[in-house]
Amino acid sequence: MKSMSGSIFLVAAAVLLSLSLPGLVFAQTAQISYSVNLTSFSLQVTYPSEVMPGDMFNVSVQGTPKSNSVYLQNLTVSTYYADSGGLHEITSLTLISNPVNYYAYSGVPAGSFSKSFTLTVPTNAPRTSLVAIFSETVQYSYSPTYYGPYPFSYWSYGNPIFYSFYPASSTATDQAISPLSYVKATTPEYVTLQSEYHMLQQQLNQTQTQNQQLQASITQQKATISQLNGQLTSANTTAQTYETATTLLGLIVVVLIAFSIYEIRSKQKIKSGSEVKGK
Repeated sequence: MKSMSGSIFLVAAAVLLSLSLPGLVFAQTAQISYSVNLTSFSLQVTYPSEVMPGDMFNVSVQGTPKSNSVYLQNLTVSTYYADSGGLHEITSLTLISNPVNYYAYSGVPAGSFSKSFTLTVPTNAPRTSLVAIFSETVQYSYSPTYYGPYPFSYWSYGNPIFYSFYPASSTATDQAISPLSYVKATTPEYVTLQSEYHMLQQQLNQTQTQNQQLQASITQQKATISQLNGQLTSANTTAQTYETATTLLGLIVVVLIAFSIYEIRSKQKIKSGSEVKGK
């Protein structure tokens, strides 16, 4: 049996371990496997790298005995989250419970084992790490010290006497710590940054909307300019047509005037000639 000071040491170590983990940052959620070394069993603990407050996740435990002369009575796990105020228990579970083996049979029922349990992160958990403390209670068998009814025998007074040398046992306990998932809770700094991000996102959306409106206005203005240019080209063509027509009309008028003058003069000459002949 461990002393009380040993248990206090384990709890203190768990606090130090959990307070050192918040600095770790994981790129993405992944499964992590951690080896826990108890006196009689080796445990392989698998859990997600990070979780959020309120999340429910699964922890798997695979155990392997270190010898064939050990009998596992109990295996328990207590889970905690840590902050600057210490450890806060989340749950305490019994993973394996076997009756006391008074005959100290060697080995573990079913040999190696695989267990799992579900853990729910408290909604008020801060940005910190979860830890687990595994406790084992085992029996060890050793050399024979007491007798049974068979099978060893010898003759006494003509009658066989049966003896059996069964192994005796002793009970021992041990504890070991395992880190669990990192609780990726929000911090005041994160809330501030998230608020600023949302504000910038809104400003960006407004700017994009204004930009789309400006693009539509520019497109409309370009269409108007194109239409006006078409009208101007048409007007220029019409003006040129009018100018050409006016020039031709002017020439026609000049020709007509000149022809009229010529006709008048011709008539005057003819009249003057007729008067001269009459005299």
